[in-house]
Amino acid sequence: MATTAAASPIKRIAVIGAGPTGIACAKFFVAEEAFSTIDIFEQRQNIGGIWNLSSNERSKHIPVPQNDPDYSTGGKDEDHPLEFESPLYDYLETNIPKSLMAYSDLAFGQDLPLFPRHDEVLRYLEQYAEPVSSMVKFETQVIDVQAVSNEIAVSSSRLDQEWIAVVVANGHYTVPHIPSIPGIKEFNERYPDVIMHSKAYRRPEDYTGKKVLVIGNSASGLDISAQIATCAQQPVYLASRSASQLAPTGGGPSWRKDVPEIQEFIADGSARAVRSKDGQVHSGFDTIIFATGYYYSYPFLSKASAGTDTSSQSVSPSESATSLDSVSRTDNNHDDLEPKQPFRKMVNPFADLVTSGLRTHHVYKHFLHMDYPTLALPVLNLKIIPFPLGENQAAVLARLWSGRLDLSTRGTMQDWEQEEEQRLLKANRLRQAPDTASGDSATSTLPKSGAAKYEGGFHTLVYPEDANQINTLYAWAASARRKDSLRNEGVGKLGTRWNEKDVWLRGRFPDIKAAYTKHGDKRFGITSLEALGDEWKEGFARWQRETSKENQAELFRKAGVESY
Repeated sequence: MATTAAASPIKRIAVIGAGPTGIACAKFFVAEEAFSTIDIFEQRQNIGGIWNLSSNERSKHIPVPQNDPDYSTGGKDEDHPLEFESPLYDYLETNIPKSLMAYSDLAFGQDLPLFPRHDEVLRYLEQYAEPVSSMVKFETQVIDVQAVSNEIAVSSSRLDQEWIAVVVANGHYTVPHIPSIPGIKEFNERYPDVIMHSKAYRRPEDYTGKKVLVIGNSASGLDISAQIATCAQQPVYLASRSASQLAPTGGGPSWRKDVPEIQEFIADGSARAVRSKDGQVHSGFDTIIFATGYYYSYPFLSKASAGTDTSSQSVSPSESATSLDSVSRTDNNHDDLEPKQPFRKMVNPFADLVTSGLRTHHVYKHFLHMDYPTLALPVLNLKIIPFPLGENQAAVLARLWSGRLDLSTRGTMQDWEQEEEQRLLKANRLRQAPDTASGDSATSTLPKSGAAKYEGGFHTLVYPEDANQINTLYAWAASARRKDSLRNEGVGKLGTRWNEKDVWLRGRFPDIKAAYTKHGDKRFGITSLEALGDEWKEGFARWQRETSKENQAELFRKAGVESY
């Protein structure tokens, strides 16, 4: 693979977000012993990102449909206090066993449940963040990030802008998506209190006695429907366009009725009805919850350069830096934080970073901007385990920006993106991007690549691709040039590497969670896989006995396990 030697090592780094990924990045930057300043900007009052339970008042008023990637349910204006609403709900538990969810350098407490509750995860993150908590500037909102050449000095009372690298760790659960299904707008106008997004869900008691339809069968759709079933009319309806990777084997539970994708909302009459793909009409719903995910959104990444110079000359990565133009405290004292010097206009590489909102463009290996490699956007992927993925991407970033790893050439990175598009297209894993105004299929203005208008699904991994990603990143970081002062005999701080049992465990989350849930309230006393019962205590060994050596080797090879 062609590479280019690292340019002048980065010395000053800004991390946007003190959630799980931002904190992990900061810890790996510190361990690299190469950066003079690491600033973490967090708009909330404390660390943890989405693991902070918040009110959801604004999320109750999400427009229907909601196809705008720039829509926001958080922020500050004259009528509302500062608030950034979380998608958490009261009784949320993880769907990942704590042994695989944890960072490499801090295990979850032995006395915690096998699947920790959201408040337990927040306390874990607070403990994990302690070594870098002094670097966090709380209640500080980044309002603008621009790509600038090293000839432009951007002044700010908070940051020296020279040679700044930026990690965008703002999370991807801010801008909700409610698709434009035929009839949905008219249905919502006639029945304005029926349709909602899962971001507005908080507790099952709110749906006592109601007939409920949940649309979407990923993690939140499955979990919310299961919670609601304890209070609502049974069955709870669950609509989806495909089988869920997260569903346990053996079919759906008796309290749930699975229906195909919803193709029409029926606004005439008073039946509050929908029509599914098989032509069946389902009626009488009191609540319809869209668990249809979120858009990628970076409101602070400037889409229009400032200034008056009309030069269209591109800036090469070796001549560039990605900089914070201004950082705003979330109080009213902003005067000393405004940019002090004018900007020169140039080609803006962020203009089409997000188009439909279903994908982030121009990112190598799903986390490094190809034109401005001083901009990182980690943990874009879906169907992954975010904490270990974030720390492994952080380990690579620390080495790239310190100069211990060389960066692939721009051509190599572009080839990777195009090859990934073609691979996913051939596997029918890319979905057509909707127009952000109408919801209809859009004709993209991106460069012609055969996949330009197919954006949904680009960042979605299918097991064991997520295992391969974690192990590949680990090996990439471990291959860096050694530095005598660093731990691990100069290799430096490393993240997570999955072995055979980890890969096996990853593939069985749904069945493990189903077995765990069957214990009711007693499940909170189950603190390990072994405590779940003999079936799981001996599960891996039994699987090894029952699975051929060839099939085992094929799985572990696909998962990137060492020595396969």
